[in-house]
Amino acid sequence: MLSAKRFIPISESVLAVAAKLAERSGIPLRDFIESVLAEVLKAMQFRSNVIEVISLSDLLDDLRRVGGVVVPKDFIYKFLESMNDELFSELIDEVRKIASWYGTLVKVKRGPDVETLRLVLNVWMPDMNVSIVRSGSSVRLIASASKQPARATELAGVIVEELCKSLDLKVKDLIVEKGIIKVEIEGPAGEVSGE
Repeated sequence: MLSAKRFIPISESVLAVAAKLAERSGIPLRDFIESVLAEVLKAMQFRSNVIEVISLSDLLDDLRRVGGVVVPKDFIYKFLESMNDELFSELIDEVRKIASWYGTLVKVKRGPDVETLRLVLNVWMPDMNVSIVRSGSSVRLIASASKQPARATELAGVIVEELCKSLDLKVKDLIVEKGIIKVEIEGPAGEVSGE
């Protein structure tokens, strides 16, 4: 273990934010920075992309705030398939409202872009693999889950559609099939956003 003190240059803007957060938390700045760094290093032991870890944590907290819950997927799959059409329609309407509100919240906090959409979908639909394929002036987002029943995919399609609207992403095409969602979004390949 190193016992010598180390001096690491940190920008004034970062220090100002840290000082404000430390004060709000009632913790001395040095202790605050050390505890934040310690938590980041713990997270990096299991997942090397610390920015994504922090983003996913924040997104999950926001999802919880707007009324989202995490429930075992097999139970949800059975529950969705056993619902009558009227109740499933009510669920679609509720999910549409939550996705719209959540998308607006995320847009304000993170900005309207495809990477934000990918992160949100990874949090909200952990049973689906979400990837981005860039091509020319458009981007395709593909979400897939091989064992997902049709109603679960239909529900996920509503989430994707509403999030795209809320994030001001220009949807060129949206295809929802059992276990897979493909959405093509218009814009420059490097930075697809609503602008």
